[in-house]
Amino acid sequence: MIDLTIKKKVGDFCLDVDLQVENEILVLFGPSGAGKSTILQCVAGLLTPDEGLIAIDGEKVFAATAGRMERNVPVHRRRIGYVFQNYALFPHLTVWQNIVYGVRRHPQRREMVEDMITRMRLGGLEKRYSHQLSGGQQQRVALARALVIQPRVLLLDEPFSALDTMVREKLQQDLLHMQGQLGLSTLYVTHDVKDAFTLGDRLAIINEGKIEQIGSKEDVFDHPTSIAAARFTGTRNIFRGEVMGRDENGVVILWRGFKLWSSCAAAGTGSKVEFCIRPEEIMIMRDDRPPKEELAQNLLSGKIVRQIAKGPSISLFLKIEESDGTSGEAKLARDYDLEMALPRHVYRKLDLRIGKRVTVSLKRSALYVIGPLA
Repeated sequence: MIDLTIKKKVGDFCLDVDLQVENEILVLFGPSGAGKSTILQCVAGLLTPDEGLIAIDGEKVFAATAGRMERNVPVHRRRIGYVFQNYALFPHLTVWQNIVYGVRRHPQRREMVEDMITRMRLGGLEKRYSHQLSGGQQQRVALARALVIQPRVLLLDEPFSALDTMVREKLQQDLLHMQGQLGLSTLYVTHDVKDAFTLGDRLAIINEGKIEQIGSKEDVFDHPTSIAAARFTGTRNIFRGEVMGRDENGVVILWRGFKLWSSCAAAGTGSKVEFCIRPEEIMIMRDDRPPKEELAQNLLSGKIVRQIAKGPSISLFLKIEESDGTSGEAKLARDYDLEMALPRHVYRKLDLRIGKRVTVSLKRSALYVIGPLA
């Protein structure tokens, strides 16, 4: 278990976070320069916080109050596995020598290294040097070296960012399998949305040195508590409106002349609010069949003005018709109002294309009120 409450000032940047991690993968997610790697370095002992507390499995490894140092356990005594973005393998050592390095004085080092080589599928590579390995192989060596010491905590700093998609996905599965076996408390740093959702048990959005939001990945993705959290997690459709009324099922929001129903009941009648919906939650209605009951509300019509292919999915950009029948192009600076994400096979089946007029439903259950305007 990791328990930390720390403050660290680096130039004009100030880190101020409070985190607890227990037998899980907690993903630290956010933009570059937000303080994610700084948190890892403080936990590892590579950086010394100005004040605060860091405890691992109940043992204080750092404690300082008002500039007075009470305890600061050296890096090598914290029993932490650390995997860096650039792997940080010793270039003059073989695979075997890299892995054994942290346990080279342990009486059972041979058995420990052989176990890691088997677990990480490195058999036959023991005598190779890092320059003779692929990126995926180097990363597996780095993971094996971090895990062979039987760490209490595992720290991963964007370990898969330089790898191609197939290798990354395989290593993600390896990591999840190892986590399931070992039950480590793991901090995983990334700025990649897919990485965060694939690997995290919980997600902490770090922004400008502070925790913007923390919770289960489903809750953080679907229920952002701020505009920053919504944007970081890929919510492209963020709007402002006014709550017209509410009932036991949620609220009705007036937006550009349209009444939109939301299952979220986070604001009172008359409140000016910010609300959002993820691109994949916007449904295109078929002309040849009536909409299902849950999709019959929040219907908007408009024209597809742009599209971007993203591998197995297509992003479509819709300019909606105003409630008075106009396109609304003079009312917004950008040329679209909604961004949708559809599987490629749905795009083909519905014969979608730029210029086509469509009707969409903003699912009531997915239309989330972030909060009142500041």
